[in-house]
Formats: sequence, structure tokens, C-alpha cells
Amino acid sequence: MPLPNRDMTDWNRVKKQIAEDAPILYDPNDPDDAPYDPNDDEAVENSLVDANRVSPPVPAERKKIRKAS
Repeated sequence: MPLPNRDMTDWNRVKKQIAEDAPILYDPNDPDDAPYDPNDDEAVENSLVDANRVSPPVPAERKKIRKAS
């Protein structure tokens, strides 16, 4: 049986948490939580930097530049 087509998010709660700058719930022992604490700005920044890194590094191809004639 399909779920009804309605929004299940409690937007009043979400807006209240944003206004209060409430911390995001995080349990380091829960494997379903992120690999870093989302309330730690430095950990979030490091994770984003690592996520954008290509491993192993892809070497750039050296392209010949043609001379104007």
C-alpha cells in the first residue's frame, strides 16, 4: 500500500531548531551516523576536502601547444 502524498516533515520543529542553532544529534558509536561530528566545523571541512580528492592522483597529460604560423 503506497504512502499518502503528503509532507511528513515537522517544519515547525525544523525552523525552531534552526532559529536556536541547535546542535545536530550525533552518536560516534552508531555506524549509520556520519564518519565525523557534524557539529565540529573543522571535521566537516576536512571531510569535504578529502571527499574532493582523487586517489590515486591522475597525472595531467602534457599537451603540445602549436605555434602561430
